[in-house]
Amino acid sequence: MTNKLTLSILAALLTTSAGVSAKQPEFAADHCKAGEINAQHYRNFPAAEAEAKARHAKLFERKRAMAKPGDDASVAIGDTPSALALSATPSYVIPVVFHVYGTQFNGKTVTDAVIIDALNKTNEDFQGRTADFADIDAEFQGVKQALNIEFRLASIDPQGNPTSGIVYHPASSGAGNYSSSDVKRDHWDNYKYMNVYIQNDLYADGVTNNSGVAWYPDTTMSDEGLARVTYNGAYLGSNTDENFRSVLTHEFGHFLDLIHTFEGGCKRGMERRCGTTGDENCDTPQQNSWQMNPGDGGIVNCMGQTINWQNFMAYSDQYANFTQDQVARMVNGLDSQARVTLWSAQNQAATGVAN
Repeated sequence: MTNKLTLSILAALLTTSAGVSAKQPEFAADHCKAGEINAQHYRNFPAAEAEAKARHAKLFERKRAMAKPGDDASVAIGDTPSALALSATPSYVIPVVFHVYGTQFNGKTVTDAVIIDALNKTNEDFQGRTADFADIDAEFQGVKQALNIEFRLASIDPQGNPTSGIVYHPASSGAGNYSSSDVKRDHWDNYKYMNVYIQNDLYADGVTNNSGVAWYPDTTMSDEGLARVTYNGAYLGSNTDENFRSVLTHEFGHFLDLIHTFEGGCKRGMERRCGTTGDENCDTPQQNSWQMNPGDGGIVNCMGQTINWQNFMAYSDQYANFTQDQVARMVNGLDSQARVTLWSAQNQAATGVAN
């Protein structure tokens, strides 16, 4: 349990000893505002909340189908593979375009190489192909699960021209705000491409250390070109430590319909309604708060249960895994109207990401 945790501590010590100017902790209550902005979205657009409820109503049948022998919608990997090569036959391939605004992010530079590295590592996270996947608490060895998905940079743009899947724009801010003018202007068809916006000041409020934000599947957002992941280039791939770069995986999880594991805190009354409260996954125990790691308050919740503090949808010192219920929820999200066209064979060919 030392891989990413040790690296994070080491990075913090090196930063302190080097006399780098102080900054807010990378993990903070508003580190990722997905819970807040999605709740606001549902208040503003009741039809979006109704769509989400209808999508979630399908989860029971989805989970039951995934439990059948021979189902290949997801891949459970009991032991870490000896090779970290990505799957040759992913069940889902998602074409991605990165919109990069400027190149400097809190002293870090974003290049094609940084983006490619970050995306490759995110794919390894989803597929359970990192060393940390095997190095999780015993309580969760039986419920951890990988998703056989691959996010690939598009090689054909909306006009049918060759592309690297990475588009550079002048420096800007505010792509974390719902009606961002940058997003409205620069997006590629949300039914064909997963749009990722790289900025530094995500909410145009002068704060440059928020890590990222993403919205859950929603057809209204896709219709308007607003579906997206927004992410801080300072924390992209090799621009940060090995653990914190997995926050991009965290945001991609939101894009596929996952909720923070600490959503709603910990309440005894929620235990019997675990499928409709908190993060709506029964195999991710409730968390007292977002701040639960071995070094900052312990990993036992208000009911005496060990939490899955290494979960990608927590704020973790050692990101390592998704669970079976989370994978079922992501598969259900992938099958939603707002996401299903992304991974169709026809769209894979049209965007240049087919095998």
